[in-house]
Amino acid sequence: MTLVTQTAGPADLASPKTSSSAVGTARCTASDLLRWAGLGDQVSDQTDRMPYATRRVRADTALVHEGNPFEYLYFVCAGSFKCVQVDAEGYEQVLGFALHADMIGLDGMSRGRHASGAVALEDSTVAALPFIDVMSASRRMPAIERLIQRAVGAELLRRSDTQYLMSAASSEVRVARFLLHFAKRQNALGYSDRRIRLRMTRRDIASHLGVAHETVSRALTALQQVGGIVVTYRDIEIVDAKLLQEIQRVTRGTWKGALRQGGLAGGASPALPLGMPSAMPARFVEAAAAPRLHA
Repeated sequence: MTLVTQTAGPADLASPKTSSSAVGTARCTASDLLRWAGLGDQVSDQTDRMPYATRRVRADTALVHEGNPFEYLYFVCAGSFKCVQVDAEGYEQVLGFALHADMIGLDGMSRGRHASGAVALEDSTVAALPFIDVMSASRRMPAIERLIQRAVGAELLRRSDTQYLMSAASSEVRVARFLLHFAKRQNALGYSDRRIRLRMTRRDIASHLGVAHETVSRALTALQQVGGIVVTYRDIEIVDAKLLQEIQRVTRGTWKGALRQGGLAGGASPALPLGMPSAMPARFVEAAAAPRLHA
């Protein structure tokens, strides 16, 4: 990554009034973005000569405001963000979480305004890609077109994953799915898929999953009681991934109900969702019946 420090100016990036930027602005190249996006085979001399301004965004600071004119796409170089929409009464709905190599602002391409906002969950760094320049470059360089195609495809996959999370009736199943999904994304970045540091709050997770934030704490405690995870504030260790995978498959009723049905003796057991074992270990059934405690 080429670092050229200079004073940030209006021509460099669109700055929301509440955003916080560094005193100096560094630059990375299109080649850096391609490598971070897993497209290293697309790097060329041309992409080496294409610089983009980068910007530091402090934790809890807005990078993008919902409804603002769309001018830039933001590539997450480091850190993480929550993508949000706010209703007329001021309620914040968390749509998803952007991690390293994700692109923020794609929803502005349709109507020329950002359909959602983005807030840093930690001190983060983004590269600002002027949309007009990116579109012009993509006509000359297939690598830039491929970068945008990858970003759009990844966003569509995340939206699909969110629908899958929300399809579960049980909050514990939603949380299990969320943890497995987040672990998979973390592993794709080269990190452990067993130890997760959740930069977002319980309230952020609850908003994303469509449950009360107290419910998230109770669900984490329940998953810990059955031996699936170990919770230490925002650090989650997945100790039994197979169990979480079994729980995430429950699509009818509650996961406790599925466990109890699996443990019934005599007669035909009620049909369980595809992939759910017909009988579950007794320790899971016993633990599922234990009272929940707040995490």
